[in-house]
Amino acid sequence: MGLLLAVTVAFIVIALRGQDWSTVAGTLRDQRPGFVVMMAALAVLTNAAGLVAAMISWRAMLAGVGERVSATDAARIFYFGQFVKYVPGKVMGFLLSVQMGRSIGVPASRMGAAWLLALVVSLLTGATVGLAAGPEVFGASSAWLLLAVLPVAAVLVHPALVGKAGQLLARLRRRPEPPSAVSGPSIRRAVVAQLLAWLIGGAHLWVLAVAMGAPPLRALPLCVGAFGLGAVAGVIAVFAPDGIGVREVVVLAALSVILPVPVAGVVALVSRVVVTLSELATAGVGLLVTEALGRRRRRGVDKGGTRTDPTDPKLSPRT
Repeated sequence: MGLLLAVTVAFIVIALRGQDWSTVAGTLRDQRPGFVVMMAALAVLTNAAGLVAAMISWRAMLAGVGERVSATDAARIFYFGQFVKYVPGKVMGFLLSVQMGRSIGVPASRMGAAWLLALVVSLLTGATVGLAAGPEVFGASSAWLLLAVLPVAAVLVHPALVGKAGQLLARLRRRPEPPSAVSGPSIRRAVVAQLLAWLIGGAHLWVLAVAMGAPPLRALPLCVGAFGLGAVAGVIAVFAPDGIGVREVVVLAALSVILPVPVAGVVALVSRVVVTLSELATAGVGLLVTEALGRRRRRGVDKGGTRTDPTDPKLSPRT
């Protein structure tokens, strides 16, 4: 991964060679150091909030395939995945999810199905959020992009389409096919939560761009859309751990519409640092919290074997 990161930086430097870097120096001179630090911290917190929304989507997806797990168990699997995704290829994340699912009694077939369906929803919603960048990139001729919202609308109306898409993706990736029968309400919750995850997470890029002089109103839809498209491109590029390099190229291209190219390049690279720090920090804190809750749950098992964990849906009162 270190080599890939070095190559990424090298390619961006080559792309920015010959640009007027005095704009970057001038931008930094105009900003107070305290303001820059505050905006960077805000960007980290914003992306962390987006990760929490993504975890909620993941738990809803598990419910969608018939596995109602506790928030503690769902968070533990999700946050472990934040570390594993930096390994090249997507296989390790899949295998980790299946193995951890077995440890809490979720069959491998259903955990694999949830993983594939979550990937489908992530790609679909990320591409849809990416449409927000259309007006700035394509101008008045971008109205046709609204047609691309139809797939998400169709999924919200007919959630079973996610199962069909998951089966197609499973065939392409030569993995066991997920069930076509899924829980409609749970899939809808997963889609809405993932949309929120992209919108909230993309706001971190807006914070960084505004800190570097981007016009706030114009930058908001562009930054949110660029983050969604860049993340989707990174997922598709299986050779790049967490889309390193691929996402930065997309973000750089989009931000160059409203910022000088050198400044856009700096924002793209700082965004990578912010995302990495927030992912690792959020995952670390999340795992510590889930471990503490797990210990309390184990202590709450009475002599008859009854659990008292309030996050376990199997213990929630029926209404």
